[in-house]
Amino acid sequence: MKRISRLATTIAVIIVSATVLTSLSAHAGTGLVYQAVDADNDPYSGIYLRDGTSMGNVRRITERYMYYGNSFELICGMNGEAVGPYNNRRWHKVTVLNGPATGQVGWIADRYANTPNTANQPTPGEPECDANGNPPATPPPATYDGSVYFESDRTGDESSPASIHRAFNQWTGTTACNAANANGFPSWQAPNNKYITTAAGWSLGRLGPVYMLEATQSNPGGGRWQEIDYILLLDPGNHADLVSNTCDTQNNRGQLFTRWLKANPNAKLVVLAGARTGESSHRGIQTLYFDYLRANGGPRDRVLVCNYDGMAHQTVYNNFRGAMTRPPTLPLDHNDCPGTENWAWHP
Repeated sequence: MKRISRLATTIAVIIVSATVLTSLSAHAGTGLVYQAVDADNDPYSGIYLRDGTSMGNVRRITERYMYYGNSFELICGMNGEAVGPYNNRRWHKVTVLNGPATGQVGWIADRYANTPNTANQPTPGEPECDANGNPPATPPPATYDGSVYFESDRTGDESSPASIHRAFNQWTGTTACNAANANGFPSWQAPNNKYITTAAGWSLGRLGPVYMLEATQSNPGGGRWQEIDYILLLDPGNHADLVSNTCDTQNNRGQLFTRWLKANPNAKLVVLAGARTGESSHRGIQTLYFDYLRANGGPRDRVLVCNYDGMAHQTVYNNFRGAMTRPPTLPLDHNDCPGTENWAWHP
């Protein structure tokens, strides 16, 4: 009896799967394959596919059941119900590749997928679903002007137009000067279909791009060191801010920028210097960043400082935050300074 029951179930699954596969011809494969995982250490062996982007939208039948470890291919992703301790709202529409649900199409919360993105971030390369949960018919070509902004520790308005906005506690570690979290963003941003090529920071946010380079310096010929070709520092700080801060001075930040500029022929570093950074003839950035650059043959023509004499620290950000979405092209000159600068110079 058990053999007959299992055979009947198998035949039913095959029939259902074949029907579903026939109806899926419109779904183009992305080639992005991941596995279902037991994120909660629950007593079950798997999880049911959902019929929408909420845990309650489920049919508890055999042919919708994925064992943990079963593989699926991403179709598209979108935000839905928050799931898990990080309130992760990302969901994936998928085609199941093996197990009882082979060929079935449905939804799985990102919480239960071993995708490489962090909570509430798109999976690199995954198309964004439309409002009806369907993939775009013909995705537009990706552009190379996406940006990541590293927020400072200050209070006040620090909203940004960046493709990816990293709050201060997202890119900093639990211990001082820890660069481990700064690299936690995708190379490609799904909703706007942009490659992330710009990294920006204001005030103490200046350390975000620095930490990103530090965390990935073992691969100067690829990865972030080649993906990021524009770093924008908005009024990073004066001599006391930079040289008195251990997190700024450790591991020679001038050397790090110089190595990146030499490794990536398209790399550009632009500093928007307000009254704070301009103190004492720009002594802070001269000492921390440019002394090493000049002494070691760094490409000074790909570094530009735009002077806004007398402009207050917060005002620099308020006036020029939009510059992080407009990467300049080489060669750099005063025309690449946003607004009207007093003067622009190469170190």
